[in-house]
Amino acid sequence: MPSALAPDGPFGRFAGRLLTLELPELPTERSDATIGFVCRRAAQTPGPLRLGVTALAVATGVAGRILGDDRVVGFMRTSALPLVGELARLVRSLAFAYVWETWPDTSPTGAPGAPDATVQAVV
Repeated sequence: MPSALAPDGPFGRFAGRLLTLELPELPTERSDATIGFVCRRAAQTPGPLRLGVTALAVATGVAGRILGDDRVVGFMRTSALPLVGELARLVRSLAFAYVWETWPDTSPTGAPGAPDATVQAVV
């Protein structure tokens, strides 16, 4: 059974669906790398925080199976409810930081930008 915070667990599935909505043009390989990063960082949080993230991820997974993932992610990404909205904000903050630190030329929709001139000169 996968860990709740693994890329193939409920947290990873939530992160993947959220990224698809927030950065629709992010290429699959970049999305997979970003989801992996987000899951690793969530698993590295201190014990009490990790417990809370795990509980929210499990609840999100259960709700997604009952109500549908799109409906649950749609609600959570816009929710201002304490704790409930925090999961989307956690994923968003980690994912966006990773994407723009790793691929700084990424567009706001996730599309890769033009290759950097210095990279072209080296290649």
